Amino acid sequence: MNKKPENKDISISQMLSLSQKLYQKHKKEWRKATPENNIYWIAWLIGEIGEVIDIVKKQGTNKIMHDQKTRKAMLREITDCYMYLADILNRYKFTEKEFSQAYFQKMKYNLKRNYKREQ
Repeated sequence: MNKKPENKDISISQMLSLSQKLYQKHKKEWRKATPENNIYWIAWLIGEIGEVIDIVKKQGTNKIMHDQKTRKAMLREITDCYMYLADILNRYKFTEKEFSQAYFQKMKYNLKRNYKREQ
């Protein structure tokens, strides 16, 4: 059996493409992929962030760092967040180039900021 090797690192363009592929597979069952319906994908993203928070609250940092079952669960939920972010970018028709430029601009700005630790 000739199994395709998994990517070692996923690109923004791959994430957007896979998001579109998944939508095409389920578009008869899912809401239309329009900017107006993006509020649903944003709400689902918030739900996934809540699941990340639940793991942190209920399992704690030590289990996330050292217990393989908890690590896998945490990573699954973080992956869900990234998937919904790609869906949101697609609904608003942002390109990988637009996102990458915005990301680098924001990081450039943040790297110049002076963050002070709250007491």
